[in-house]
Amino acid sequence: MEIRELRQFDAIALKERVERKELRMEEVIQHYQTVMERKNPELNAVVHKIEEPINENGYFHGLPFLIKDLNAVKGHPLTYGSKIMEGFEASWDDEIVKRFKRGGLTFIGKSNTPEFGFTPATESVHLGVTKNPWNTKYSPGGSSGGAAAAVASGMVPFAHASDGGGSIRIPASNCGLFGLKPTRGRTPFSMHLNSLAVSHGVTRSVRDSAALLDILEGPQKGDLFATPSKESPYINLINDGPPPLKVAYMADFGEWMEISQDVQQAIRETAELCESLGHHVEIAYPDFDLHRFMEAFVTVWVVGGALAVKGAARMNNRVPSEGKVEKMLSTLIEKAEGYSALEYEQARMFLAAESVKFHEFFDRYDVLLHPVNSKSALPLGCYNGEEKTIDEILEVSAQYAHLSPVANVTGLPAMSVPLFWNHENVPIGSHFTGRFGDEKTLLKLAAQLEEARPWWHKYNELI
Repeated sequence: MEIRELRQFDAIALKERVERKELRMEEVIQHYQTVMERKNPELNAVVHKIEEPINENGYFHGLPFLIKDLNAVKGHPLTYGSKIMEGFEASWDDEIVKRFKRGGLTFIGKSNTPEFGFTPATESVHLGVTKNPWNTKYSPGGSSGGAAAAVASGMVPFAHASDGGGSIRIPASNCGLFGLKPTRGRTPFSMHLNSLAVSHGVTRSVRDSAALLDILEGPQKGDLFATPSKESPYINLINDGPPPLKVAYMADFGEWMEISQDVQQAIRETAELCESLGHHVEIAYPDFDLHRFMEAFVTVWVVGGALAVKGAARMNNRVPSEGKVEKMLSTLIEKAEGYSALEYEQARMFLAAESVKFHEFFDRYDVLLHPVNSKSALPLGCYNGEEKTIDEILEVSAQYAHLSPVANVTGLPAMSVPLFWNHENVPIGSHFTGRFGDEKTLLKLAAQLEEARPWWHKYNELI
């Protein structure tokens, strides 16, 4: 089958054609490996190839898949994007890896990530820079930038991604993909990530995302968080559109941050599209202190991040210090060590109190619409962790991705939907946040938007 023909199918369509014996899974995997060989040298999305027997178990019956290089796959390198982990090979499978395997996925590689997944760009010194397939002068975002670049360019039909402050939604927005961050506790907690992070994937279709969530969802032993159980498989829930929804629309951000014109246009068009589909859209803003919220988030995020880095380095009998990790991370550890236990607990308690306000906002609205980022994809080099301190990196992030961590702190489900491309042919996603535990409404809405304004034809431009 020609590349253009195979790329017209999402993962579920490929699965169905294999089941009907119109395709052999060997042909499907060979196709994606060929695309990877052709495109990866330029994009640097896949940093380690995996060759395993076709997985004939589970729902997906062997479809090819990528695991982000923040997660352990037994017998394969685990670098966290850091030279401090050079030479380390995992002797275990992460819980999410086990679930993806039970779901029938065949791993063909590990995707690129910034060092320990700390920036919304994928530009580590150890693994190199990942480029945006829509315009290689720009970043695909991070920290799941390798996954997003690989899926958008056709190296795999979908891929694993994780999100501790926007790391699913930012790359999905920058690469024209659908990216759902599930409710906290919906998917297994990964110990290398802070408690703000969740795992899921990036996909081209909404239904692929729903199917991935079906095989991944549910807590593991020892998880600290619980999420309401789903009514039925998500792949079945999205067949019918949502009822008319009450959509809150954050039209601008005033003094919070400046939004570029193309991003404003993208979100305005999405609001108008929602209205045309019968939803009630009104301008509304959650009543919380974003600046203090983000200051407290940084405290919790920096401390959790420093502990994760130290813990990973110990596995490789190393100590993270200047020269062994990027400047960004060595200064992050210094910053973390400067906080007292009292300061950390004050930050955590403040976030908990502000989160209640955010949850109460959804007593009045079904979903909240706003930009994923204040700008479209940034030029390569804005997140140079070898030269910049963590405070300098945070300053860049404050002007670019200031809102995405809110869903991580509150635990609410959120998604980026690819409905707009700017004049430089760079995608801009629309961000929706939903009620706690209500992935159903988000997935139904996303499927409705996908039908009303399809984005699938755009991928043919990347062949």
